[in-house]
Amino acid sequence: MLPPKRLGRFFLLVAIIYAALMAPWPGVQSGYAGLFRTGGNVVFSRFWLWSDAGVRFIDLESLEPGDLAPGTPKIEATGTLDTLMELRKRGAPKLGYLRISSRYVGYGPTVVVIALVLATSIPWSRRGWALLWGMVWIHLFIVLRVTLTLLAGGFAADKEFAVFAPSVFWMGVLTNMEKLLSDNPTVSFVVPAFIWFLVALRHAKWRDRSDPIDRDSPVRER
Repeated sequence: MLPPKRLGRFFLLVAIIYAALMAPWPGVQSGYAGLFRTGGNVVFSRFWLWSDAGVRFIDLESLEPGDLAPGTPKIEATGTLDTLMELRKRGAPKLGYLRISSRYVGYGPTVVVIALVLATSIPWSRRGWALLWGMVWIHLFIVLRVTLTLLAGGFAADKEFAVFAPSVFWMGVLTNMEKLLSDNPTVSFVVPAFIWFLVALRHAKWRDRSDPIDRDSPVRER
């Protein structure tokens, strides 16, 4: 059984680190959102298996009238929605636009992984490797979230720029997956916690130093 004191200290430390990293968001938004859009332009410049389709990530907060296709209605940043994704397909008569939040989709889940790993009771060398692998896995998850949004919102929907047309059943599956993994705020904590378990928890030593050691146990702590 995990020591209550150790668990209490762990969760308190996670909360402190999470709050410390989320608090300066207004100051780091511009820098992180810029990196988010740069990464999106690299990963989604060609949309996976369809070379004639791609996505352009645009800064919504510094949007100029000439940045969008002629005739496009005015699109503004609202709330945390700070990034505009322009969906395009070669030969399509129109472009599609979807707004997304770099904070909700990327920054928040990344901070959860960082807070969990830093608060875990493992040597700093292992903590560094856990952070590295945690960043790899959480960014793969971010790519999956954006992919599902792009598919359900345009590339698989009944749009002029769609790249394929799934059946009603598979469109329903895709839409539900997008709602679960992209729209559900709980997933921004559940998936990072699962990643933390994979990269860090198996190395953790939770026994309190004041706990007696079972001398009859075949496993001895050193």
